Formats: sequence, structure tokens, C-alpha cells
Amino acid sequence: MASICQRCHRITKQELYRVTTEDAGVVMLNMLVCFSCARLAKKLGLPTVKMKSVKRAEKITRASVMTDLKQRGIQP
Repeated sequence: MASICQRCHRITKQELYRVTTEDAGVVMLNMLVCFSCARLAKKLGLPTVKMKSVKRAEKITRASVMTDLKQRGIQP
């Protein structure tokens, strides 16, 4: 299954990686990226996690965004 990298917007058939950052408990960055963008993120010292399933990774993205919005009291 092909996916689109959220950083470089290229279509990739490789497994995706999740790159995240937090500041004082607030998620500042939460992206699914391709291997080359993940390698760059690692060089920058950002935490990266290899995702096993694209469908599961996309579910987690939507769920975490909705949770973050609810915590801040913002209506989606």
C-alpha cells in the first residue's frame, strides 16, 4: 500500500516513521514520514518510531489529534 510522506509529499511504498516532539506536554510535531525524512529527523535529534502498519499509523494520528484538541478545549 502506498502512502504519502507528510514532510516531502512523496509517494512511498516503504514503511512510514512517526516523528514527534513535545514542549511542556503539548505536542508540537506529529508526522508520518518516509525513510529519508526519518533519517534527517534522527540527525536532528528528533525521536522517530518505525510504524508497522500504515492503516494503524493513520488511526493513531487522527486519535492523537482529536485528544490534543479536547485537552486544549478546541472544537474540531
